[in-house]
Amino acid sequence: MTAAVHVQDLVKKYKDMPRNAVDHLSFDIPAGAVVGLLGPNGAGKSTLIKLLCGATLPDSGAVEVFGSDPAAHGGRAKQDIGVVHQTGPFDMMLPALDNLRIAARFKGLRWRDVRAWVDDLISAFGLEQNLSQLTFSLSGGELRRLQVIRALLGSPPLLLLDEPSAGLDVGGRREVWALLDTLRREHGTTVVWTSHYVEELERNCQKVLILNRGHLVDFAAPRDLAERCGDRAALLRPSDPAKTARLAALLEQPDLRIHVSADWVEVTCRDVRGRLPALLADAEALGIGVNSVEYRAPSLEDAFIELVGAADDR
Repeated sequence: MTAAVHVQDLVKKYKDMPRNAVDHLSFDIPAGAVVGLLGPNGAGKSTLIKLLCGATLPDSGAVEVFGSDPAAHGGRAKQDIGVVHQTGPFDMMLPALDNLRIAARFKGLRWRDVRAWVDDLISAFGLEQNLSQLTFSLSGGELRRLQVIRALLGSPPLLLLDEPSAGLDVGGRREVWALLDTLRREHGTTVVWTSHYVEELERNCQKVLILNRGHLVDFAAPRDLAERCGDRAALLRPSDPAKTARLAALLEQPDLRIHVSADWVEVTCRDVRGRLPALLADAEALGIGVNSVEYRAPSLEDAFIELVGAADDR
């Protein structure tokens, strides 16, 4: 079965940049998957999105969307892709609805064929009252919603999202999440999604591709990354809050990370469950009783910090 996205040894370098923006990336994304792109600023995420949609050309290597080159003139791939860039140009002096009409025309779509789908999207994003407004008068969140609607014209089988939640409040982010879930379940849409909100990728993506300095650091399911790379934490509450500082001092060891509050100590390390019995026995021997222990499972954010830190050290 043809992958939705196939990337092989992909390289992109910009003039006067000391390293490759995208450096020999190889991966495949199956059709219908929702994949997150995660990385620090300058990791190569936006460049990769531009390469996937054919907005820029690679220096070497190959990228295919459903078996076709997205940069090929007149090729099929561009019709299969919807894109939400970090900045989306609109004609600010036209009403919002006219901007959607123009976008449909550029995509080669007849307005009467897509109007019902557009109306559904407008309703889903709560923009019914904004259609006649001049686009410059829309709020940042309303413009972001309009960008997503424009990207979905024609129901493209591949949707590329570059920070789609930027500028949206909590309600707006959840609207985007719900819509993307519907697209995946009902239409089999493949989604590639960059975000600085780690928790939304952890919640919504089947796999996460982590980039750093143009390199592929890891590519796996969020829970697999968290379990494999993230550290576990334990929250210890001493029986006597006055002994919190003594407990923290006892736990000060090179391979343990300690965070102290007024009446609890958080201990973080890879094998915290295995380490705690001996530590608690040492505390008991010193007269420091511990009332309760609460464990926190590692998160994608924990894994990301671990992986990117390790990559930066190379």
